[in-house]
Amino acid sequence: MRHIDPQTDAAANHVGQNGPRRILIATDAWDPPQVNGVALTYRDTALKLESWGDRVEVIHPRCFEKKWFTIKGDNVEVIRDRGYTARRIDQFAPDHLHIATEGPIGMAAQNHCRKNNIAFTTTYHTQWPEYVERRTLGLVGAGFIYPIMRRFHNRSSGIMATTPEMAELLSDKGFSPPISVWTRGVDTNLFHPRQNPEQIPEPLRGVKKPIYLYVGRLAREKSIDDFLEVACEGTKCVVGEGPDAARLKSKFPDAIFPGLHKGEALAAYYAAADLFVFPSLTDTFGKVLIEALASGTPIAARDHQAPRFILGKSGAGVAHADMATAMQQALEVDPAICLKRAKDFSIDQATQQFRDNLVPCRPVMM
Repeated sequence: MRHIDPQTDAAANHVGQNGPRRILIATDAWDPPQVNGVALTYRDTALKLESWGDRVEVIHPRCFEKKWFTIKGDNVEVIRDRGYTARRIDQFAPDHLHIATEGPIGMAAQNHCRKNNIAFTTTYHTQWPEYVERRTLGLVGAGFIYPIMRRFHNRSSGIMATTPEMAELLSDKGFSPPISVWTRGVDTNLFHPRQNPEQIPEPLRGVKKPIYLYVGRLAREKSIDDFLEVACEGTKCVVGEGPDAARLKSKFPDAIFPGLHKGEALAAYYAAADLFVFPSLTDTFGKVLIEALASGTPIAARDHQAPRFILGKSGAGVAHADMATAMQQALEVDPAICLKRAKDFSIDQATQQFRDNLVPCRPVMM
């Protein structure tokens, strides 16, 4: 299994050495309408690649005039393809083709590639087997979903995983193409400490400290209850929206739910918090973790592969099996350590990894 060192500094002039490329990305996750780590990652990646001189074409839900339906709460638009994806691929004639998601757009792109012997790469962004098991309260087990995921990704010429530990897990689960690591980067021009009291978001002004922050989708598979059920002094704030919002607000009336925020407004919440809490056991990475670190906010997380990788041996937070223990111990972390660790996750470095992991769209035997 091939691994790329996620801590290697990327050189922005790499494009100049190998010439600009035509890169097509097919994704069911895009901002708007979705606000999540996957959608934001591809937006950042496409912009960076274009700034380096590459030509990037993205096929995403907003390219389609007609949708079958929209999954409310998750803001997922299920499109009606009708050959659109295949035509876009043929018209663009990419040097490299990457399929980001296992949804309708991803499947349409894969079907066209298989019919025309076009090599492509995929990324395993979401632990769908575990997500489905938690979302259905165990009615659909992870073991039922893994064969579906293997069939989708094993048709590629290369799989990208978010961490070395996730790459090992995929290999152990029978994912057979070469697996490389593609980590994530954070925009430190947006996410950074803020000293001006006037920049504290209105809902957090004057509240009892410490302030414990969660940012992300409000869904059962995120295990937000495990955070909000912890008895502790201070104020809990949950930023985001999702299908579980109404239930969480009803069950935890003492917590602050300011809704969905983006850009500078979101960055202000990170900077105002004393601790960022990450209870999820299903995320493959957690872009919010490096956004918190860049804001100088320590992390308290469940002991899981994503926070283990991001924290490493930096001391920028605590990953522990017990959420309460992680929160208590992480309050002692020096914010300066968080800022230092955040420098290991630049958008340049992450984009270079993505570019290096792509394969040529040469004819292949399927």
